[in-house]
Amino acid sequence: MFDIQDPRYPNSRLLNEALLEACQPAIYGAGTYAFVSADGVRLLMDNPIFEQFMEDGTYHLIAGLDDITNLRTLAALKEYGDQFPQMRAEAFLHPTTGSTFHPKYSWFRYPRGGVLVLGSGNLTAKGLRRNTEAFVVQKLDEMEMQRVEQKWIDWLHYSRPYLKALNSPEVIAKAGENGRRAEEKTSANSFADGHQSAPGGLSASTPVNWDSEQGAWSFDSDSPVLVAECQPGANGTYQLNVDAALAKAFFGTATGPLEYMVWREVTDAGTLGDIRWQPDGMTSHKICQIELPPCRYRIKAAEKELPFAVFVRLAPRTLLYAVLLPGNRGYKQLLRQSNRAPRDEAGRILYTSNGGQLKEQLNALALLRYLRPPEGPCN
Repeated sequence: MFDIQDPRYPNSRLLNEALLEACQPAIYGAGTYAFVSADGVRLLMDNPIFEQFMEDGTYHLIAGLDDITNLRTLAALKEYGDQFPQMRAEAFLHPTTGSTFHPKYSWFRYPRGGVLVLGSGNLTAKGLRRNTEAFVVQKLDEMEMQRVEQKWIDWLHYSRPYLKALNSPEVIAKAGENGRRAEEKTSANSFADGHQSAPGGLSASTPVNWDSEQGAWSFDSDSPVLVAECQPGANGTYQLNVDAALAKAFFGTATGPLEYMVWREVTDAGTLGDIRWQPDGMTSHKICQIELPPCRYRIKAAEKELPFAVFVRLAPRTLLYAVLLPGNRGYKQLLRQSNRAPRDEAGRILYTSNGGQLKEQLNALALLRYLRPPEGPCN
């Protein structure tokens, strides 16, 4: 099966989803990627499907070190290696000049046969969900699976001198070099908005490097936006009900059995929260019920000033979002517009927009830190 991953196409199948679907019935598997990022590792491994695969299965990952793969990557791989003792990760460090280690594939062994997921996307947030990529999910019969496994074993045996433990000094040194090289690009490819430092020492005024892993969570002036008023939910959560047709059009229709979306929150300080897998919320053919995690602000049923949620679609089923509470930046701006804002059948504010309009209407919103500035004219 050939697929094209396109963040602009709502029904596009994503490499991230294809890998998770492929590992569901697997006994074991392996893969190697030229570039691996911490967010890419989390998008694959911090998921209920991969966790279930790891209960009895094994996975051997080999990460290239020619670029991108950095110390944050090594830390993420160690974290999931500790969580999944049957997950093995190594780095490929070669001395060859004029040549790049550039493979991008995983294979999974089933009780009979298996599958090969091979394409252009790396194990990074951009490669798995944001970039335009092409990939093939090739089902293998028993004989074909045996051939793939044997080729893998033969290559591992030949490449043993170049396969290094993640904690080896040379791997740490090369990963550190990759990170420093990326930081050097920040001043030329970044934008800082002067926000104050966030709790825990994370500075929201640190420039966003649009070419970095952080840039994978940025959006453009034409990116689709959904603004919705929240209602009280169970255990201090926020809930919003969205018409199923609007939800499918905005969030992106599921293309297979993986009924999850990826969400990432932007805090009021302008920092990125954890990557979170969210069920698609389709409770019926008419309603999509979205539940947001609880926080310090307790919603009262009779509260006049309810929180708002602002979603930005980065790619199909891939959302950046912020919850606006009374007192947060941008909340008063949104409240002032509430009298003329479109509402749903229940009378709650609910409307779509885009990144450019969002900046014009709610320029104090912390989420706008991840709006890419317009590019200048080409020379």
